[in-house]
Amino acid sequence: MTSAFRTVVGISILAGLTAMGCDGGTGDGPDPATGGTGAGVGGTGAGTGGASSGVGGTGTGTGGSTPAVGVPLIPANGWVDGASNKLLIQGAMFSFADDTTKTGLTDDFTGANACISGTAAMVPATCAPATDCFSVVWGAAIGFNLNQPMVEGPGGVMVGGDAIAFDATGLKGFGFSITGDAIPTTLRFKVENAAGEFCTPLAKPIVAGANTVLYSDLLTECWTTGGTSPDGAGLIKIAWQVVTNNASEVPFDFCVSDVVAIEK
Repeated sequence: MTSAFRTVVGISILAGLTAMGCDGGTGDGPDPATGGTGAGVGGTGAGTGGASSGVGGTGTGTGGSTPAVGVPLIPANGWVDGASNKLLIQGAMFSFADDTTKTGLTDDFTGANACISGTAAMVPATCAPATDCFSVVWGAAIGFNLNQPMVEGPGGVMVGGDAIAFDATGLKGFGFSITGDAIPTTLRFKVENAAGEFCTPLAKPIVAGANTVLYSDLLTECWTTGGTSPDGAGLIKIAWQVVTNNASEVPFDFCVSDVVAIEK
C-alpha cells in the first residue's frame, strides 16, 4: 500500500451531505486510500501475488479492442461519486503494494488520473517465516472500491468509510483503457468479494488501449487451469495488478482510464 493519507475535501459533496490471489496468496493491506471529491480516507485493498516463473516485460503498445459501452465511472481526485452514475457505485481509487515494492511506488490520483509507477520486486527464493514467497512479494495495484459510504471523520469532515459489498449481479463485466510508458505484459484485472478474488488468466491479457473483461473471463487461481467465475454478487472492489515473478524485477508506469460498468 502507499504512503500516507491523502484527504481532499470536496465542497460540493460536503454541502450535499450537510443540507468505501486471484493469486497464490494474500498480501496485506488495508490501504489509506483517498476519498477525492468529498473527501477522505477509507480504501481497503488486499493484494495478492500469483506464482509466475517468467520474466515480466513491459511495453507501450497501441493495441486493445473497441472501447466497451457501459456506465461511466469517472474519478475526481481519487473518488468516484455515487451521484455521478446511475448504478450508485461510489468509492476510492487508490494504490497499494507489497512491503518491498511500495518503497519506490509513486501514484497520481489528481483530477481524473489513476496512475502508478515504480518497480515490482523480484520474488525471493526464501522469505521465512512465510513459505509462499509469491504471497509476500506480490507486486503493486490500483484498486477501486465499489461501495464505500461516507462517514464523519476527525473535525466533522466527511471521509470515505470502510468498503462494503456491492450487488453487481446486474452487470456482466467492466471496460477500461490502459496507457503508459511501461505497461507490464503480466498486468492482471481482478474483482474481489468476501470469498476471495477472481482474475484474468494468461489467455485474457490486459493490453495497452481499450480492454473489456466479462465475469466469464475471470477465474479463481487464474494462473492455473480451471477455476470458477464470479456472478457479480457482493463485489467489494476491482483492481489492476502488476504481477511479480522469481526471475526479475518488473518496472511499471501506467494509468487506468475510461472505466465503465457493463450492464447485462
